[in-house]
Amino acid sequence: MKNQSIVIRACLLLLALVTLYVNRGCEKQGQWIDARVLDFGSPAVDGCGFVLEIGDSIYFPANLQEKYQVDKKEIQLKYRLLEDLKTCGFSDSEARYQKLTINAIKDR
Repeated sequence: MKNQSIVIRACLLLLALVTLYVNRGCEKQGQWIDARVLDFGSPAVDGCGFVLEIGDSIYFPANLQEKYQVDKKEIQLKYRLLEDLKTCGFSDSEARYQKLTINAIKDR
């Protein structure tokens, strides 16, 4: 009976951790977030194109409209993080940024 109780507690703990992992980043969902557009160089010459600086992190936007592709442009956006990473430069490059999709965007 004691072993069954330990197993149940372990399963509940695992479920709680999985729920926290799945919902990470959702706390700001639906809120406007301040960001800055940065030009990391042309992909044609091993750059990364336009990225977004949000807080202390850099993200690769999957759908940044051309009118917002201006270096150091201050914006606000609503977004959703994607699972995959964008590798910039050579294929063995260490420059990898988490992708995101923009749900809404406006000038700051």
